[in-house]
Formats: sequence, structure tokens, C-alpha cells
Amino acid sequence: MVDRDYGKTVIRDRGAEQMKTVSRSSKLFASGVAALLVLALGAGAALGVTSTEQTRETYVAQVEPICKTNTKANERILDGAEKKVKEGKLKVAAGQFTQASAAFAKAITQIKAVPQPVADKAKLGKWIGYLEGEKKLLSEIGAALKAGKKAKAQSLSVKLTQNGNLANNAVLGFDFNYCLIKQSRFS
Repeated sequence: MVDRDYGKTVIRDRGAEQMKTVSRSSKLFASGVAALLVLALGAGAALGVTSTEQTRETYVAQVEPICKTNTKANERILDGAEKKVKEGKLKVAAGQFTQASAAFAKAITQIKAVPQPVADKAKLGKWIGYLEGEKKLLSEIGAALKAGKKAKAQSLSVKLTQNGNLANNAVLGFDFNYCLIKQSRFS
């Protein structure tokens, strides 16, 4: 195409002009979308909204398999321990309680690694404290049995039951199954 401009001949390349126009439009559109995305993310962050925020339901779904694995392991580990104590085989039973304490410690470490819902941090912190108490009491029962102190082990067993009840009460409303401490599973 030939154009006259004040007596000078100007040759225009219509294809190049269209590409420049399309290119500028694309850049403007992309910049606009990027600006809107930044604004949307900023507004979400200002409101405290994140797409990966843990809920009580997702927390339970992540923690329950850990508890199930540990519960099944401790059922197996503690199988017959009460009978062995009654029969006077305290050192054998002591090993079972020590092993159960170690397995429980592993489960607690895994549970602590799961992100907690912000609204439930205080409750879950209290619950984990009780779980650590359970681990300690299992270990102390093992030590008492190893030392031949059957009466002390029985006293600690009562404390273990009480602590388990406190742990369960700390997480009422979480719909746990395996994460609840039920002494009947281990008798």
C-alpha cells in the first residue's frame, strides 16, 4: 500500500502493523490478568484465606491411619502381657511394655508432623501432651515390671487408664476411632 504524506511516499506493511497491534493487545491483556491475579491473591491473604488450610476433617483423615497402624501394632505387642504379669513372668511383660512405648513414640512423632487446623491447635496440643504421657507411663510400667515391682506397675496401669480418658476427652468432637485410647483393645 502506498500512502502520500506531505509529498513523501510512505510504504506501509499492513501485516507488520497488525502484528504490532496484536502483540500490544496481548501484552496488555496478559498484564491485566496478572494484575487481577495479584489483587485476588492479596485479598485472599489479607482475609487469611489459603487453599491449603487444614480442617478438622482433613486432619482426622491424615492422623487416623497413623493411629490405626500404631493401635494394631500395640495390640500385637501387648497381646498376653496381662496374663504374663499374673503368672509372674514380669521381665517378659516388661519387654512388651517397653516395646509398646517405643512404637507409641514413633506414632506421636508422625502425628506431630501433621499440620493442625488453626482453630484446634490448643486442643490438639493438649491431646498430644496426654499421648506423650501415655508413652511415658508405658515405659514406666515396663521399668517397674523389669525391676520386679508388680504393685507399682499396677498403680501405673491405673494412671495409664486415667490419662487415656483425659486424652480422649481432649479431642471430643473429632470423630476419631483409632486415635481414641480404648484399654479394652489391649486386654
